[in-house]
Amino acid sequence: MFKFNTKYVVNKITNLKKYQVSINTIVKKINLGSLEGTEMMGWVDLIENYNSHELLLMKKKAIEWQKLNLKYIVVVGIGGSYVGVRAAIDMCCGSYNEKTPEILWVHNIAASYLLPLLKKIHNSKFAIIVNSKSGTTLEPALGFRLFREQLQKNVGISKLHKYIVAVTDYEKGTLHDFAKHNHITTFGLANDIGGRFSTLTAVGMFLMIVKGLNPLKILQGAKQARKDCESDNLSRNSAYLYACYRHYLYNFRHLSIENFIVYEPCLEFVGKMWQQIFGESEGKEHKALFPALSLFTTDLHSMGQYFQEGTRNFFETTLIVNKPRYDIVLKIHDDNDKLKYLNNKSIDFVNRKAFEGTIEAHTKLGKVNNFVLEIDYADEWHFGYLFYWFATAVTISGYLLKINPFNQPGVETYKNNMFKLLGRKK
Repeated sequence: MFKFNTKYVVNKITNLKKYQVSINTIVKKINLGSLEGTEMMGWVDLIENYNSHELLLMKKKAIEWQKLNLKYIVVVGIGGSYVGVRAAIDMCCGSYNEKTPEILWVHNIAASYLLPLLKKIHNSKFAIIVNSKSGTTLEPALGFRLFREQLQKNVGISKLHKYIVAVTDYEKGTLHDFAKHNHITTFGLANDIGGRFSTLTAVGMFLMIVKGLNPLKILQGAKQARKDCESDNLSRNSAYLYACYRHYLYNFRHLSIENFIVYEPCLEFVGKMWQQIFGESEGKEHKALFPALSLFTTDLHSMGQYFQEGTRNFFETTLIVNKPRYDIVLKIHDDNDKLKYLNNKSIDFVNRKAFEGTIEAHTKLGKVNNFVLEIDYADEWHFGYLFYWFATAVTISGYLLKINPFNQPGVETYKNNMFKLLGRKK
């Protein structure tokens, strides 16, 4: 299950009753739809009213692809069309799911990244999933063109449509029109769900199904998170409490960075998903915490000194798995490397003690505030729970900052400059 642990928080909120009043006001306004951005909260009801017909179509298409004996699946997407679904795949499949095609992620326009991928799929059986609401965002549009051209060489133009799935706008747009004209299977994106909140739509669900994940378990986890987040009472709603603590540490303790920590590489993209959800939702009007990400124990050997004794301008949030998918029990009968004290102990036991030793050092001696998110397993249910819990927390956190957590006007600035420099005409 899931637990939000505040045991290691050094600076407790001094006036929780005042925050409770703010929460009550925000929730009331959300329910009335009177706050800017609430029209983009389609993800809230999505899990309860999931399009079962579309889910069946996704399963049917996944079975069709299984019969094609694909070696690779090229996933074209960036931002919310990439980070969340990769987080789900990495978390739930790890590195050992060899029964399904290998995923090649096309999320960058550097030639040094794309060319090796194109060489890898040359003369191979592969399919493409392209995620883009409009089809005009440069990175996925360019990636789709390159890999579509290679696919056409491999299978021929008459069979091209069998090997492509487009997740795009239901009714309009460049990608929608291209897919319709070429008889390509499409799954829709609703207008009331933004990119970083779209992971449980077809953007993520289709690939999860292809990779063998159970979509019903994902939805069950999300539904449980919604149930757990129904109460306005901060003593019973951990997502709201997390949002209040973030605001308190930023606004009243003047901390500027939140360092999100994972202890397993398969959770690194869950951290990136958290980073995008909070960074893109809150980074406006020169406000908000900077969402940093660390992989421990790896980063303890590069940044550990800073975390322990550097500037006290940050706090930490750690995601820990109580029962990891894999473990190794050590059998050490000699002491040549001075490791015999670890005989009969497991690797997870060692990793857990690294976590416990680190958080004690950072809290007691380093005086760093620490939150701990505990999940029992790295599986579909817990991914669904985490996704909904993060989305709920950032909604409240954003409104506490008095900003709209659902838009991203600043992203358009770099896009407009880039298109201008490239000579694109409106």
